[in-house]
Amino acid sequence: MKAVILAAGLGSRFKSDKPKVLHEILGKPVLWYVVNAVERGGIEDIAIVVGYGAEEVKKALGDGFKYFLQENPKGGTANAVLSSMDFWRNHEGYILIINGDTPLVTSDTIKNMQRFLMLVEEYEKVKLAGVVLSSVLSDPTGYGRIVKEEGTDKILKIVEEKDASPQERNIREVNGGVYMFYVPYLLEALFKIKPSEVTGELYLTDVVSYMVSRGYEVRSFMASDPTEILGINTRWELSFAENILRLKLIKFWAEKGVTFHIPETVWIEPDVTLSRNVEIFPGVTLRGKTKLSKDVVVKTGAVIEDSELGEGVVVEPYSFIRKSKVGAGAIVGPYAHVRENSVIGEKGEIGNFVEVKKSRLGSRVKAKHLAYIGDATVGDNANIGAGVVTANYDGRRKHKTEIGENAFIGSNSLLVAPIKIGNYAYIAGGSVITKDVPDEALAVERGEQRVLKGKGKKLLSS
Repeated sequence: MKAVILAAGLGSRFKSDKPKVLHEILGKPVLWYVVNAVERGGIEDIAIVVGYGAEEVKKALGDGFKYFLQENPKGGTANAVLSSMDFWRNHEGYILIINGDTPLVTSDTIKNMQRFLMLVEEYEKVKLAGVVLSSVLSDPTGYGRIVKEEGTDKILKIVEEKDASPQERNIREVNGGVYMFYVPYLLEALFKIKPSEVTGELYLTDVVSYMVSRGYEVRSFMASDPTEILGINTRWELSFAENILRLKLIKFWAEKGVTFHIPETVWIEPDVTLSRNVEIFPGVTLRGKTKLSKDVVVKTGAVIEDSELGEGVVVEPYSFIRKSKVGAGAIVGPYAHVRENSVIGEKGEIGNFVEVKKSRLGSRVKAKHLAYIGDATVGDNANIGAGVVTANYDGRRKHKTEIGENAFIGSNSLLVAPIKIGNYAYIAGGSVITKDVPDEALAVERGEQRVLKGKGKKLLSS
């Protein structure tokens, strides 16, 4: 089977210069969800009809697809399909046609529609002209109604709400905008239907009416979840769809053994991977290709992006980890910031208001208070005191700091890079270190303390 995804519209109700299908849901373009569902539905030969913002759409999706331009942006859905005719006209089977703004359609539904076609042909000996995805809504306002032969799933016509009679408006089964058509019949219909007298557009719903008039059989296929058919035409509908997809992701991982506390407050994106016994507290954000191993605990307000956390890691509240790795058993936070390209070793402790940037920390390294570690390598068991700063930038270039195993860096020390601190080296608190310190040495660099009796009170009293 082939598939054509219709992604040419501007989406004027979005009030945006960006194509509607490129607006994001959980960090992915709306169109990504449609493409993903089609591919996972077993269809690899995919064409995308583009129009407004065509180059942006192509750039977002890449070169793995065939693109066709709908030159008339107001030509209608059938015109969009005609724009891709060179892709499918010689195909002897079925073609899936789906709107690029329907991110809630699932791959299972696409698979089941294909099975339905085969079962009808095998057991009823009927070659269907098409199948239309439908759903029953409690409030069908705004949707085209499916008019069927009584007692069957055979469609007689699809009538738009504005054209529906009062009786037809009472129908609650609506058109989901997902079609599978037999290509020879589709080709015939597209060249026979007429543009709307009101809008001048060619509608795919008229294809269904034409097929029925020719004696071809079109049937409805009910979506398992009514939300699947919801399209996105406004920013509010985008938010609504995002919330549905977010909760579906949370449910998916919860059923695999992940605990979510107050799940309605958790942000999670599609490429995130979670292991059993992970525990997620309120207000957590999990972005990109984040991977959390078994028994990880992420507490309130933490943000983890494109990072990998080993078994048993605890992320304390309001910490931020980005494009980094944290080893098993480590503790990060609260209020810690682990920046790009950092590695925190096993059982490390990165505490309150500590920032780590582009650094590799060995196992059991402790930096528990108010430190900045940038462009550094820190050996196993080293201790970084409160207020320690690796001064890695000279105004032009970044420089490296190397801290050996079991080294002790006293509070409020400043290490001016490039510099190397040896194994078991001891830096006295408050020192400004500008020269390498060898293994096992003690380094002290601070002015001699002077005590002037009575001077303090005099200054305070003046």
